[in-house]
Amino acid sequence: MSIVYRGYQLQSGYIHNWLVAGPQAIAVPDLDRFEGEDFKLQVARHYHEADSGIAQTPVEHEAFAAGDTKLRWDYTRCRDDHFVDLSAFYHTCHYLQAWAYARVASASTQDVTFILTTNGPADLWLNGKHIHHQEHFYHPIPHSVPIQTALQDGNNEILVRFAEVATRDCPYAMALQIVGLPDDAAQENIVFLPTTNEKIERFQTLERMFEAAYLDRDVYVGEDKIMLRLPEDMPAPATAAVRIQSPSNRIYLESLKFGEQKNKPTPLGTAYQFPEGPYLAVLMPHPREFHEGNMRIRRKVPLWTVRNRYSHTPYGTYQQRRQEALEDAASRGDNVFSEIAKMALGQWSRVKTDVILEAVEQINQRRDCSDFYLVGLLGMLYRYGDDPSFPKEINDPLEACILNFKYWTDEPGSDVMWYWSENHQILFHTCELLAGQLYPDQTFTNANQTGQWHREKGERLALSWLRKRASGGFQEWDSNCYFEEDLLALSHLADLAEASQVYELAAIIMDKMFFTMALNSYRGTFGSTHGRTYTPLIKGGRLEATSGISRLMWGMGVFNHRVLGTVSLACAEQYEIPPIIQQIAADLPDEMWTQERHAGEYEEWCDRISGTWEVNKVTYKTPDYMLCSAQDYRPGESGSQQHIWQATMGPDAVAFVSHPACFSEEGSHRPDFWHGNVVLPRAAQWKDVLIAVHNAPADDDWLGFTHAYFPVYAFDEHILHDAANGHRWAFARKDNGYLALTAAQGLELITQGDNAYRELRSYGQFNIWLCHMGRAALDGTFSDFQEKVLALDITFEDLSVQCATLRGDTLAFGWEGPLLLNGREQSITGFKHYENPYCVADLSATQMDISFGDQLMRLNLE
Repeated sequence: MSIVYRGYQLQSGYIHNWLVAGPQAIAVPDLDRFEGEDFKLQVARHYHEADSGIAQTPVEHEAFAAGDTKLRWDYTRCRDDHFVDLSAFYHTCHYLQAWAYARVASASTQDVTFILTTNGPADLWLNGKHIHHQEHFYHPIPHSVPIQTALQDGNNEILVRFAEVATRDCPYAMALQIVGLPDDAAQENIVFLPTTNEKIERFQTLERMFEAAYLDRDVYVGEDKIMLRLPEDMPAPATAAVRIQSPSNRIYLESLKFGEQKNKPTPLGTAYQFPEGPYLAVLMPHPREFHEGNMRIRRKVPLWTVRNRYSHTPYGTYQQRRQEALEDAASRGDNVFSEIAKMALGQWSRVKTDVILEAVEQINQRRDCSDFYLVGLLGMLYRYGDDPSFPKEINDPLEACILNFKYWTDEPGSDVMWYWSENHQILFHTCELLAGQLYPDQTFTNANQTGQWHREKGERLALSWLRKRASGGFQEWDSNCYFEEDLLALSHLADLAEASQVYELAAIIMDKMFFTMALNSYRGTFGSTHGRTYTPLIKGGRLEATSGISRLMWGMGVFNHRVLGTVSLACAEQYEIPPIIQQIAADLPDEMWTQERHAGEYEEWCDRISGTWEVNKVTYKTPDYMLCSAQDYRPGESGSQQHIWQATMGPDAVAFVSHPACFSEEGSHRPDFWHGNVVLPRAAQWKDVLIAVHNAPADDDWLGFTHAYFPVYAFDEHILHDAANGHRWAFARKDNGYLALTAAQGLELITQGDNAYRELRSYGQFNIWLCHMGRAALDGTFSDFQEKVLALDITFEDLSVQCATLRGDTLAFGWEGPLLLNGREQSITGFKHYENPYCVADLSATQMDISFGDQLMRLNLE
């Protein structure tokens, strides 16, 4: 077939449209060959080749061989961040390389500057000549390098090979900007991609249509109808197809009527029609046109369907919920914990030994997160290994796995398992303790030590970890992902450790964690500020890793696919949550104001930095909403996964603000589009009012905006309203709770793309976001609330604000200086460990008294 060229414009000087091949992922064995802090650079140099590896001019969909790997040139249209983004998580070490190609037309010979932005090493060829090689590694934020060069008159072939060394989370992106072109070049098609598809106009019509299409939410529940929409102002679109399919490409629904009627959404079924889990809405030409007509263009829009009903109020007994949790986990088949749930239920005929053996093999490979699953397998052996129905074929492989595992960093062997973070530390210590306790007299081959030696070491390290959490709390505070892993470990220690010091202190730390969750949850949603989190977990409560735990422990939340903690707690017979904590979790007084401080010292050998860490946080909870924040937390520093503040009015009705690094929501970006912050704001809160000041230097502001998550679909009402003083406000109501948001630099509701009708965007390096919460009981109707907010006296000045509140107070706060309440300084740091109506305790206290009504519980933290 003949080759034709599709043309595109540059976007702000960036090549926005590429042919991309890869990544080629080369497993890196024998990591002991590469030692030291620069081991990634050693790996990259080992695998780097001077030749590009591309022998012929790329053509869309044509294949070529890169070593033993067969790759294909596929079309990539960048998001608005201009990145070719191949980020992913790799459980073992891999060397990655990918290629991006485009032809750029120049009206004359001219000097230009290429600005190449990557996370890792890269090579650049222009017209077949190698003009640049770089070896840097910048994680998580990519780094830009200017390259002086010249374009020739006519066509210029640009080829970029960009590489990475993947160990766990791997941000892997590339962007190329051309600086120095004449102004009129921005208005012309000067980027051309070779293809055998001659129907260029049809292709680009579909491309524009697919890019404009949107779903209005990420998670569909029960009877929610899945509707694919196009903007109302879009010209009459083309007709195309859309499929709902699983990530493994199983097709559940296909509609051939996408775009058939202007301003009419395309129905894609109802949530309950699909098994619960992740899906992709795949936008594509009609199948015949796609396959036979060579119209190979698609866009994939992620979504989730959820069948389980969310519980907003407590229900049932713990034993009833335990049975429900185990049955739910057993039905999922997601991982080895589903098989453990079947054993706990006595459903031996349903146990899939291949799932267990696969987990054993992955642990033998020392894949990252092996500690998560080895804890579960050890608990399985302790509880069910002597049952006559236990599958005998897994005994020998599992014992060999346990005896050969690497239990800590000081043991032989090189791997990419992560030992350093708070949750991994206690998981590895739990594994070592339980393994040594199980096989006290046998020799563990990796360290060449007995099980008794491993038990004593595991107990010593576990007790050290437990005492630090007892004294100072959690560095990964209120983490709605890693609290699950902490509880995975602690529930096994409380239930199976033989040393009384260990199991008693593990149970006390669990009590403390559940008390913290109860304080900072609203009707089952752990809507707190978080020391670490991920995007799917903060867009609402339904996919939170702690939601099933909340439902199990106090009857609010929802059982979901995050089953590690839920199954482990349900199997732990020796731990029982104190009823007083369940009552506090359900308590919704007219107002509850809590202050907390969590602090401690970094362990240089483990955290790789020295000094101290600290977070001061507040929560204000009413029957209609909850507002939480981390006060003055490291403003101006980078914030990889910290979630600084959130307003919660329901499991879907949440709002927060972040400073995004990129448009991707792939979890290997830390920060990504929603979780974390490129530059942390300075935040302060007084009860139902929150102020967040953003001060982002130009070099740290790739996208140029901060934004609020504002899910229109989740609110009963919403409206954007301009005040007389020029400030634009976004208002929302959920039941009897009210929310008002504004930003000093203005805001706009985004109405297309991946987060259409869920994002309020405000451009500017320097900005101040202001949030007011309200209630019908105090503020009247929703209209009354709006009028009152619009009438408030608010003055923004550079990086400070003075504002009146709905409660008759005046607040003043900025990038520097104290929070002033009616002109008097209000403390935002230096809190007690806990100070609220239920508990007052100093940091490093030896005991905590928790009271509710006429009940009192004392935690002995020694």
